[in-house]
Amino acid sequence: MTVEAAVVIPVVIFVFASLIYFSSYLYTKCVLSQDCYVLAFRASNNNDEKYDSDMGGYVMNKSAKVAGGKYYGSSAPAFRAVVNGKKIEVWGSTIVRHAAIGRAFKKLGGGWEIEMHQIATKRDYAGHIRTVKRIKDIGLKE
Repeated sequence: MTVEAAVVIPVVIFVFASLIYFSSYLYTKCVLSQDCYVLAFRASNNNDEKYDSDMGGYVMNKSAKVAGGKYYGSSAPAFRAVVNGKKIEVWGSTIVRHAAIGRAFKKLGGGWEIEMHQIATKRDYAGHIRTVKRIKDIGLKE
């Protein structure tokens, strides 16, 4: 084995492993952002009488189902919701683990903490459309 191969092959392996870990981080960040928005959007548009006035309760009850098994290589996400009038804000957090290479990533700590935040507003689209249509009908009668 040549000296070049002794240096190049570990560097190439390290680069590939780093790409896998950083891709895992980016994947988890995207999925967490998506799940936060899905929970906020569904809570703001739910028609379930059980959660009609309690959007935060909807988020807490449905978060495990929305998260599912998508978070491989990281801890199960924790979600929390804050309701301000018609706005609902959902925060999600998880930790991506990266201990497979051992001491190579030791300076990064035990994992990357990810926290995402999404906002949705409760709107009555059907009521708005009916109001506009009614105003238009009244305007055409005269």
